Amino acid sequence: MKTLSHYVLILMFALGCASKPVLYPNEKYKSVGKEQAQKDINQCLNDADEFLESSKGKQILKSAGKGSIVGAVMGGITGVLTGDIVEGLATGAALGGAGAATGEAITPDRLKQSYTNTCLGKRGYRVLGWD
Repeated sequence: MKTLSHYVLILMFALGCASKPVLYPNEKYKSVGKEQAQKDINQCLNDADEFLESSKGKQILKSAGKGSIVGAVMGGITGVLTGDIVEGLATGAALGGAGAATGEAITPDRLKQSYTNTCLGKRGYRVLGWD
């Protein structure tokens, strides 16, 4: 189970403008190699684009406002992706505090980054940030 601080770090990395994730060279990365890791990144980015185009993704972007809503949205996404509502709620609480501190609205880029970070995390990768 991931720690709340892990999700707070993900949010902090996701708050900057970015184009692609930078992976930590953990055991997963080392075992599959750079080429497969890039394929997994591309797949997660494509999945994120499809999610943004879905009605659920559009609803999240339309309804997301400032502050703690960012945390609730990110926690909801995590809960949907992991199937673990308790983890999703815990994540939402942690990110809600971080979101309230930022006072910024969620954007499609931020939602895509969060989705991609979660996707890669489920595959065993660790995202350091975005470049």
